[in-house]
Amino acid sequence: MDAVLLAEKMTQPTTAQDTVAEANHRIANSLTLLVGMVRLQAATVKKNPAPLSNAEVRMLLEGIAARIGTIGQLHRLLSHAPQGGCAALRPHLREVSDALLAALSSPEQLVTVAHTGSDCMVMTRQVQPVILILCEVFINAMKYAHPTGVPLTLTVDCSPAVDGRLMITVADDGIGLPDGFDPYQGGGLGFRVIRSLAAEIGASLEIHSCPLGLSFRLSVPASNMPGGTVS
Repeated sequence: MDAVLLAEKMTQPTTAQDTVAEANHRIANSLTLLVGMVRLQAATVKKNPAPLSNAEVRMLLEGIAARIGTIGQLHRLLSHAPQGGCAALRPHLREVSDALLAALSSPEQLVTVAHTGSDCMVMTRQVQPVILILCEVFINAMKYAHPTGVPLTLTVDCSPAVDGRLMITVADDGIGLPDGFDPYQGGGLGFRVIRSLAAEIGASLEIHSCPLGLSFRLSVPASNMPGGTVS
């Protein structure tokens, strides 16, 4: 009996092995996503008949660097997270926001970030899509919120709703979307990535625009939250 138990134990993956396998899987998926994003960006530039200005090239490269940095930081933050477990989202939102702020803010475009709401628990697998959405909203705001270079303020809110849903909102205080722009169908790389990642975690996406700002709100149903049940 002891020999049988020992053999079974040796054939079962250890927790450490599971963690490494999950990390490798996450890294592979992240790199695939990043390659796809860069290629889409390259295709968009190719279709643009006008050459990019120095400022546009700088923002393009800074956006790519911000995405790479965000993915790298996420892997560091999640390296010890239990496979299939849950995690507190707010600390990740703060840490990645600080990193994006340091990477994207400049004397020509000052940026501040305000965090509101309360701590929220999510499935570990949901952290990366939410943070990558945050990254895309930040990059979009840096490009378009204040064309004249007025200091930009971003607000990040994470709050549970009374019905068990999780509400995550990222908003800027910029000029909003152009007239006639459909954020649910149109837009460039950033909007496509945001819509795709929201669908990945089963969240509904609401985008509100006005002359005082643009907001992206994710509503994650209770059934997709830790301890939730599918109705």
